[in-house]
Amino acid sequence: MKTTRYLKLALLGVLLSGLITTVEAQTTQDTYLGKIEYQDQTITKASAAKLHRQIDLQRASQLTLWAMPISSYYQNYKASKNNLGFKDGEVVIGLHEGYDAVYPFITANVTTPYTVSNVDLSATGPLVVNIPEGSIFGVANNAWQEPIKEIGSGKKETLLFVGPGQEYPKDFKGEIIQSDTFIFGYFYRVLGTGAEAEKLKTAVTSYKLSDAANPPKTRYITYNPKPGDNVAIGTQPIGMEYWELVNQYVQKEPMADRDRFFYAWLKDLGIEKGKSFNPTAYQKEILLEGVKTGMAMAQATAFNKTKEKFASSLYGNDSGWEDAMAGMDPKIDLETYSMFNERTSYTFEAVTTSAGMVSRVAGKGSAYIGSYYDADGNALMGANNYSLHIEPNPPAALFWSITVYDIANRLIIQNETKRADLSSRSDKLVSNSDGSVDLYFGPEAPKGKENNWIQSNKGQSFFVYLRLYGPEQAYFDQTYPMNKIEKTK
Repeated sequence: MKTTRYLKLALLGVLLSGLITTVEAQTTQDTYLGKIEYQDQTITKASAAKLHRQIDLQRASQLTLWAMPISSYYQNYKASKNNLGFKDGEVVIGLHEGYDAVYPFITANVTTPYTVSNVDLSATGPLVVNIPEGSIFGVANNAWQEPIKEIGSGKKETLLFVGPGQEYPKDFKGEIIQSDTFIFGYFYRVLGTGAEAEKLKTAVTSYKLSDAANPPKTRYITYNPKPGDNVAIGTQPIGMEYWELVNQYVQKEPMADRDRFFYAWLKDLGIEKGKSFNPTAYQKEILLEGVKTGMAMAQATAFNKTKEKFASSLYGNDSGWEDAMAGMDPKIDLETYSMFNERTSYTFEAVTTSAGMVSRVAGKGSAYIGSYYDADGNALMGANNYSLHIEPNPPAALFWSITVYDIANRLIIQNETKRADLSSRSDKLVSNSDGSVDLYFGPEAPKGKENNWIQSNKGQSFFVYLRLYGPEQAYFDQTYPMNKIEKTK
């Protein structure tokens, strides 16, 4: 009997030991995603499901950043068709001058006019563009906003833009520009004034290569929206519209070899070349959450540049101003890596790039620096009043300008005065006796300062660009002092 009892006790001990071991084997790890549960070393089904969702959310957010340039360029093409009233396959050049006309473009410059053409080479076929002799300066960009042709030699040029896989005569009398995307665009400005400059605005000619034997007259459209017009904007959309643009790009354009992993992520979320975009309820949920977080990440990247990511982009020592180009090389694809942070930062808040925008030659090209917060590190909010002191002799060989943009759309601020910028060319700008200038931002002008004031809107935060045309050495050396925007009473 004793032996049997001892055996039963021993067996009970073994069973209890097993139960204790099983309980102790259920472990957790604290991670930045919260607690992850394991059974011994095996992740639980519940934690695995949680991580699968997080993988998809993270990838959707990063895909938002990756697609920033193409979503912007495709939206820009779509807005241009709406505003100018042309169809795919039609060759049109738009003339945009003044406050209302440049409004649809992200961070447009109000001071100088734009002449812009957006083209779908898959619909037009190869495109001929004839540049006349004279002071015409601009750039052609592919859909990734990478320069494919700098315009500005001053000499007469005949260009042929060719889309992926398109054939063209090898004996073409002119320069062949191979675009690696079908959607592309070019814009130019005419530097100078007077009758000759006015004539140059519409001196560029363009037509389909298929019409080269008998070219039609180039169609210029002056964009001058009226109150009540349906104005489409070039800002990247949010929500599912963002992913619809990405899908349009994937279906239309060839895949760049550098993007193979991104295409794998897109495939998991319902976007795959050659297939309809019909996301499941789960995929749609992930895409919507991803673009919401991705846009926040893009704004954090663009408006809060850090020395770790953008060492060369912070102007001076705690000046409150940052290089809007974010130290980006417009080529993007460098010898040892392709720029990602820089591309995301710039294309969130601007559109099109050129070599002239990153020129380091004193007196040449242009420079753009932005300020997004006041001297106390708070947002520039439309209900508040602010001042900015511009020190004497800003380092610009040609001229300088200050422009205010709304944060939500990165477009020139819409206000009752219909004025979003001030510049050294502004007729009524008031300078101080030492040549410095005090500028003001707020819902109402300080008394007597109306000529140096840009109106902001209550409930709408904003940011400010300083543009230097022909930046001088003091800018490159960062010896010209920039002051922070100060909140005033």
